[in-house]
Amino acid sequence: MIETTMLQFEAVGYFFEILIAEILFLLPEKRRDHFFPRLLIPVVCFGGIISITSLQSLDNPFIRFAYLLVIIAMSFICMQLAFEKDAFHVASYCIAGVATQHIANKCITLIVLLLQINKIYLLSPVYRILLEIIISAIVYVIIYMAFASKFRIEEPNLNSNLLSIVIVLMCIGVNRLVVDYSNTNVSYELATAIYAIICCVFALTIQFYLAKWQQQKAEAEIIGQLLAASEKQYEQWKTMVNLNNIHIHDLKHMLDKMEKLSGKERVEIPDLSPIRDSINNFSPLVKTGNDVLDVLLRNMDTLCKEQNIRFNCVSYTDQLGKFDSMSLYFLFANAIDNARDGASKVTDPDKRLIDVSLKQFGDSVIIHIWNYFNGEISFDNGLPVRGDNEEGHGYGLKSIKLLVDKFEGSIKAQAEGDVFHLNIILPLKSK
Repeated sequence: MIETTMLQFEAVGYFFEILIAEILFLLPEKRRDHFFPRLLIPVVCFGGIISITSLQSLDNPFIRFAYLLVIIAMSFICMQLAFEKDAFHVASYCIAGVATQHIANKCITLIVLLLQINKIYLLSPVYRILLEIIISAIVYVIIYMAFASKFRIEEPNLNSNLLSIVIVLMCIGVNRLVVDYSNTNVSYELATAIYAIICCVFALTIQFYLAKWQQQKAEAEIIGQLLAASEKQYEQWKTMVNLNNIHIHDLKHMLDKMEKLSGKERVEIPDLSPIRDSINNFSPLVKTGNDVLDVLLRNMDTLCKEQNIRFNCVSYTDQLGKFDSMSLYFLFANAIDNARDGASKVTDPDKRLIDVSLKQFGDSVIIHIWNYFNGEISFDNGLPVRGDNEEGHGYGLKSIKLLVDKFEGSIKAQAEGDVFHLNIILPLKSK
């Protein structure tokens, strides 16, 4: 009777251990409405079913293994009912949770065997439970810090999921055989526990590092497509710049001739200053040495005015003509668009501001762009990351980094209070 009760208790404990491990990975994901009732009701129901199940007849290790698979399936149903992610995403996180639980279980086995605390472990069920809780908690925290807190599965991969499932289930199956047929062979149990931990860590690595690599690859493809799609727009800009320069030159020349002619012939003509002001509005805001960039900065000033954003721009260099115009166009367009997006959400009129400065320092050009923003900014590898609700936005700074790397320069982004700073250094003698 006592043995049956302990087996039932272990089965319920196994169920709750898996649930906790799965929640570690699903915690940042969006929850369904009425989250706690959706989670607690099936947990209580399945826990009750497991607690009243008789395990005396499950003397066959394969039947016990199938029973563990049923418990894992129950945990998956609980997670699917509580979180909004589709079944494929939830299954990916559940695989990771099962692997985490198995690592914790094998760590308990290792500690009990290596530290030779079997007597204390078997002295009382209370000691046994406390030891398992402490070790499991430590393992869960380590895996949370190493895996669950860092990576999210954007697009689960079927092949990696299947491989992880096979690895984890093989570990559980081998563990079942060891428990039933080890005959207290300590060396056998130690070797199997170490093997299981290595395999489950490998499964977690497949799940998350491969997913991270796939996400980076997909983002690189998107950025490449964005840059390729913008080439036509750049060519249009280049044509517009040339026409703009020609028209401005012709208009200025015509106004000069009219004023000279009126002075020579003493003929009264209308005030030409409004026309000159209009022409100046099409003139470059600053002189950077690159005509395309000069016109881009002027148009950015116009766009900012339409959004009631002040745009301050100063240039202490005219050496940017040495850089590829198309790359500079993409770089500044993305950087200022990101700044406009941040400044447009600021409610204080005095802080709806974007400041751009270009300076030459030695053989490098230093670009500093800063703006006020609301809310918080998360960083990954030194670059801001886009939020889940931002569609498409967030690739701007990654594409900027690609261009900066092309110029063999460096980029640094940081937030100080409610001010976001973007610093870029471009060497004038890049290869």
